[in-house]
Amino acid sequence: MISTRKNLKDTALATGLILALTAGALSTAANASSLSSEVSAAQATKISLKQAITIASAQAAGTLVSAEFDDDDDNAQAGVYEIEFKSDSTKYEIKVDATTSKIIKTETESSDSGDIEDYQTQRKAKVHIIDAMNIAEKNTRGRVMEIEFKKDSDYKDHTSYYEVEILKGNQIIELNVDANTGSVFAKKTKK
Repeated sequence: MISTRKNLKDTALATGLILALTAGALSTAANASSLSSEVSAAQATKISLKQAITIASAQAAGTLVSAEFDDDDDNAQAGVYEIEFKSDSTKYEIKVDATTSKIIKTETESSDSGDIEDYQTQRKAKVHIIDAMNIAEKNTRGRVMEIEFKKDSDYKDHTSYYEVEILKGNQIIELNVDANTGSVFAKKTKK
């Protein structure tokens, strides 16, 4: 009887371990596949993020706070650039088709107190978002696919910074650019 319980426990433990390892392997494979499709879609874009920003800026007021490539947006076959601007009172999100360069969606909404505080902090930054893009591209010799202003305490020596994703060949490199010094930190390859 005790032997049977021990065997059942061992079998249940082994089954649980196998399930956990299988789930981990499937998750890793799914992430690799997702990254691969993101890289392929980004390589197929016809316009750059900087071009999309120029197109979107004609439709919005305020300061550019983030811009990113979205490879699985239903509104465009080959992906869109989602570009966000903020002013003292309004947030603008503009989607630009990465193939045709046409604006496919524009949204505006009122800024909340957190948005206004982030906007005011970013306006005081010594390094502007386009400069941060140029710094990141020069550092990696790649092409910016995503950038976002961050104000938080994740990094003790960098309380405001730009979080950047760069496409370089078949890889996506993630790095941060300090919004006051322009220094690059926390650089790694996305997996």
